[in-house]
Order: sequence, then C-alpha cells, then structure tokens
Amino acid sequence: MHAVIMAGGKGTRFWPRSREKRPKQLLNITGSRSMLQQTVARIRELVSPQYILIIAGKSHGREVRAQLEQLPAENIILEPVGRNTAACIGLAALLVRKRDRDGVMLVMPADHLIVDEALFVKTLKRAAEAALLKDVLITIGIRPTAPETGYGYIEVGEPKLRLGNDQLYTVKSFHEKPNRERAAEYLRQGGFFWNSGIFIWKARTILEALQLYLPDLYAGLQKLEPALESADFDQRMAAVYPDLQSISIDYGVMEKARNVLMIPGDFGWNDVGSWAAVAQLWPRDENHNAFQGTLVAVEAKQNVVYSKQRLCVLLGVDDLIVVDSGDALLVCPKNRAQDVGKVLELLRQKGLEQYL
Repeated sequence: MHAVIMAGGKGTRFWPRSREKRPKQLLNITGSRSMLQQTVARIRELVSPQYILIIAGKSHGREVRAQLEQLPAENIILEPVGRNTAACIGLAALLVRKRDRDGVMLVMPADHLIVDEALFVKTLKRAAEAALLKDVLITIGIRPTAPETGYGYIEVGEPKLRLGNDQLYTVKSFHEKPNRERAAEYLRQGGFFWNSGIFIWKARTILEALQLYLPDLYAGLQKLEPALESADFDQRMAAVYPDLQSISIDYGVMEKARNVLMIPGDFGWNDVGSWAAVAQLWPRDENHNAFQGTLVAVEAKQNVVYSKQRLCVLLGVDDLIVVDSGDALLVCPKNRAQDVGKVLELLRQKGLEQYL
C-alpha cells in the first residue's frame, strides 16, 4: 500500500500565522507537531516510510525534508508551481504505478485533524480492500453533525459493496459548499455526507480515469513519465508542469466518473479550514471564548483568540477572531473566517509583500 500526502496548499485562511514561506501544514496548529508530521505519523501503522510520498511546493522543500527526516529523499516530490489536485494526484499515480503495477494509493491532504486515529486506520484498510477487489474510485464521506457551509457534500445512493461490518455506497452526486438553508435541508433529507477529500484507489484506475475525463492533463503527465526517478526529473518538471491543466480531482474526475463509491467515516474529522474551525479544538473559558495564549475577556463571548506573544484583552465584543502573529494583527467577525485569504491580494497590491 502507498500513501500520497498532498502538502502543497498555501493556507491563506490562516493568515497571519500561515505565510507563503511557512504555510499551515508546516505549522503546529493543533498540537506540538506540525500538521504534516501528524498526518505522516497517523498512517505509519498502515504504510512504512518507503511507501509514503509527499507532494509539496518547491519553495517548501527544505522545511518538508527537515520535518520528515524518516522518509527517503526521493519520496518528497516538489512542484515548481501549484496545479491543483488532479495534476498532483496524477503525478503521484505515475510514480506509484512505476514502482508497483497494481499498487493501491491512499490520497489525503496534509492538514486535516483526525480524532479517533485507530478507527481512521481501520476505515482506510477496509477501503483499500475494496480498491483491491474492484476497479473503483473510493472517497471517504464524513457523517454530518451540523449544517456546515464550509464543506462540500456527497449524496449517496444504494449500498453497493459490503465488507465485514462496513458498507460502501454508490455516489449519486457531489455538491459544492451550500448556504445554511440548503445544508440544513441536506441533513433533514439524509443520504448526504461531508466531502473529506480523502481517496483510495489503484494507481492504474485513477490514471485510466484521468485519461478518459482529462485527456489534456493526462497527455501532459505522459511527458513526465520517462523522467520519473531519473537525474533530469527536476529539469523535466520545470519544463512541463507549469503548462499542465489546473483543475481539482473533484471537478475533473469524481463528478464525472461512474465507478465512484463512498465509505462513511465516523472517526472524528475536521479539515481545519479556518480560524473558526480550529477554535473548536482549543480550550474555552466560561463565556465560550476559544483561545491560545493569555486572554482576559470582560463582557465578551464566543470569540476566537490567538495571542502567544502578548496579553490580549477583550471588552464588550462578541464573535470576533483576533490573531496576533507578532508582526501582524488580524481582527474580523467570526462569520468572515472563510474570507481571510482575500486580505492577501490587497496586501500585494499595496506593496506589503513582507507580510505575505
């Protein structure tokens, strides 16, 4: 079994802690280790280091290697530019297929939180078993606990495959992030799951899907295949990768394919997609202020505060996000947590690149 960890994100919604040189996945957002380190440790029971691949941005190569010294250097693949998840996954699939013709791939982001790691591993094992049995594309759906608007949704159909106590379902459709009313309707209707962005399939199965649904991207990837694990691989990547189609695996393949199955995940999952999301994991005071650092709150409730370097005092304010990174301070309403990334373009326009 092979694991592919996608570590190329920019983490813009975690500004000002997350920066271009050190994005969210390289930070210790939810513990003493970075999110990338936690992700690798989580799957070590399933996959030994020689079968773990990391796809990351070229500018983060040194930091990724420093954090993951246990992995072979050749298993850290660096993208010269980001080209979304379809290109990233396709490149990894080529490498897995070269090493192992019928290899099964676990594909996951580097920046998710899993509460019950034992159940997570059990679910992955079951999904891998299904991927060995059939040429299918398997995704993990998270049973929703609230009408969340920050997640995409998967609508499932009939049960398709049963393995032990686990049931895999056909996928009827994928839905983009809904508004609150629609999300509430999904929960009332039933049969909807949060889209975790975690996938399991044979390398050759996903490559066949890329060839069918994204032929231009597949043709571009074919130009890289002869250089895999060769001395001129980096040079070939620099020449070819920037011209690849930039599209997500969801848009490009999963929404079109007819051999998609979903297995439910009940292991406690959080995509840690914003300051509001990560605050669910932090300590709270008696007024439900979530915080990291030293906080004094007077007639203030439901706030999210990160202030490790100095005392933060809140007086008479509710539902704010306050993040102090030392050289920059973010203050915004909690319901605008998903929009923090919009600030970065304005900083660039104003010539304030040192804060990016």
